[in-house]
Amino acid sequence: MANHTTTQKLCNWFIQQANAKNLPLTPVKLNHLVILADWWHLHHHGDFLINERAETWTCGPVLPSIHHEYKDQPPCSIIERPSRRQPPLEEETDIIPFLEHIWNVYGKYTAQQLGRINTAPASPWQQAQGRHGEAEHQQIAREHVKAYFQTLAE
Repeated sequence: MANHTTTQKLCNWFIQQANAKNLPLTPVKLNHLVILADWWHLHHHGDFLINERAETWTCGPVLPSIHHEYKDQPPCSIIERPSRRQPPLEEETDIIPFLEHIWNVYGKYTAQQLGRINTAPASPWQQAQGRHGEAEHQQIAREHVKAYFQTLAE
């Protein structure tokens, strides 16, 4: 599973899931779901899932491509349909069971609840920010994600 997929393809998959289950999906919630999928994939499979790294922003971890895709929408507005810029996940069918698990665990939470998970003490976002939260727009590195999951296992 070393092939990375695009952030937007993963977004489209989550948008389709939300639409199929008639659950509201906001840009903020989508951002957190994709980040959690990426981090859990690194933890379980040893490699990131997407071709983009989350960054440390003041509000929490952010994938810049999601921010740019939806920046003209209010952060709490509902995403109506998948982006037409990217085709849906097809050839990467081996990751679908993994994504379904992520959706089943985290899809029920609100954007705010997911945000609290992604900004918890010792989270990759907290670690990448440094002791005083001074690192703005820094990429969240593999080491930060691995260290976080190590603390969860203890």
